Amino acid sequence: MKTTDSIADLLVAIKNAQMRRKKDVFVPFSNMNNDILRVLKQEGFIADFDQVTEDGKQKIVIKLLYRKDGKPYIRNIKRISKPSLRKYSGYRQITKKKNDYGITILTTPKGVISNKEARNLKVGGEILCEIW
Repeated sequence: MKTTDSIADLLVAIKNAQMRRKKDVFVPFSNMNNDILRVLKQEGFIADFDQVTEDGKQKIVIKLLYRKDGKPYIRNIKRISKPSLRKYSGYRQITKKKNDYGITILTTPKGVISNKEARNLKVGGEILCEIW
């Protein structure tokens, strides 16, 4: 089944899996999903992810990360730029999220990166989502 917003599907799948306390979740493979998960792993919000083939279709299995008290590292995920309404920002306007605990993920000419990396590289772009 083709979806129009694979990023939203990825974020909802992670959010729903964490509400059910699942250890891992499967999502359809796309290069954008792969890049977003790479940033989430770098920032310590997920344990790991890997590309697998199941029934002839490529999927990504995401290993979710929980604290010792059982609460997930990702408290909330918010999709910002949508197919119907794109949101862009320069690197100076990218704000810190939740006292720098959270991150904003952007797609830039340098690739899919976090707000911290965007400020260091002095590059802006399309704001995909916020995670805290």
